[in-house]
Amino acid sequence: DAERDRLDRWGNRPVLTRPAPTPAAIPALLGAQVMRAPEAPAVTFDGHSMTYRELDEASNRLAHLLAGRGAGPGQTVALLFSRCAEAIVSMLAVLKTGAAYLAIDPAHPAARMEFMVADAAPIAAITTTGLADRFDGCG
Repeated sequence: DAERDRLDRWGNRPVLTRPAPTPAAIPALLGAQVMRAPEAPAVTFDGHSMTYRELDEASNRLAHLLAGRGAGPGQTVALLFSRCAEAIVSMLAVLKTGAAYLAIDPAHPAARMEFMVADAAPIAAITTTGLADRFDGCG
């Protein structure tokens, strides 16, 4: 009971006890933001920016391509990127198809990457030209 009292003092009780808000999917939240501020910067990386409209359009194009290759609910798409704006576009695109993404850090050793890919059995993989050979040996 002493621990519970201490946690009650630390925590924000009203926030923790009120009903959870209606869940919203990330693509729906992005769509709402595009409607509110289409020209506002959404992603800035390495001196370059994408607006919410550009991010939405780029992720829509990739989502259509992925859906045409079978990406959808119950499927997984592997993503292998260093930190970059394209990684964000790819994540959103996969989510727009209803599939899940498997984010792979290029710093992982080959054996770890091979295990992750074998375990998740993605239907597609998205990466950069410079990292594409990392999928060699992943089946």
